[in-house]
Amino acid sequence: MLFSWLFPRSKSCVWCGRPAPGGCFCTACRQQLLAWRQHYRPCLYCGRLLPLGKETTCRQCREELPPFQRARAAGPYQGLLKEMIWAFKYQGRRSLANPLGRLLAGVVVRELGSGRPDLVIPVPLTGARLRMRAFNQAELLALALGQELGLPVDGDVMSRIRETAPQVNLSRRSRWQNLAGAFQVTAPRKITGRRLLLVDDVLTTGATASACTHALLAAGADGVAVVTLATGIENLPCFSA
Repeated sequence: MLFSWLFPRSKSCVWCGRPAPGGCFCTACRQQLLAWRQHYRPCLYCGRLLPLGKETTCRQCREELPPFQRARAAGPYQGLLKEMIWAFKYQGRRSLANPLGRLLAGVVVRELGSGRPDLVIPVPLTGARLRMRAFNQAELLALALGQELGLPVDGDVMSRIRETAPQVNLSRRSRWQNLAGAFQVTAPRKITGRRLLLVDDVLTTGATASACTHALLAAGADGVAVVTLATGIENLPCFSA
């Protein structure tokens, strides 16, 4: 397959180069990526991480449930995972798409296993941002995830119809206002009555995932689940390194 040829699997850790028999990451890197599970669990609805032994639902979801059925992430936006996302997204290390996509596939099987999605859809970029970055990181992740799980992927179902200010450093309310009406479904017939899996790199307030979900549901989707590489930790004012 073309994706396998472009992004072949390696017997060395894709991050540090140490031996990684049977996987993309060595034992040490994998332990770092999974260490959060000893301290946190995901909110039942949005997947934001909560300290073990406390609430099962985050404060935001207790106030208002998101439009998507459930969101889950591979871990918090900090440490090694944050470094990998930055290298992939901003430093052009596209070779990380396959291992990070496989990481997402594991999340889907473990956390979203009941109810196999009919179609995988990446969060779209605006034309200007796509030209600047030269690739859509969400689409590469979706293609890798789809190949790993044998799911169809379609990056042409939805488009971003207007430019928006970067979400970084915006408040929760500003993020929602920034994205209002920013997405449009261009091929409703492809999603009518179907269960969709929306893919992105990071979920913060959930504004992007919610805006996409509203557009997909309005166009006739049966339901939307969300999977991202990283998410936030409740009660942290920002993502720490």
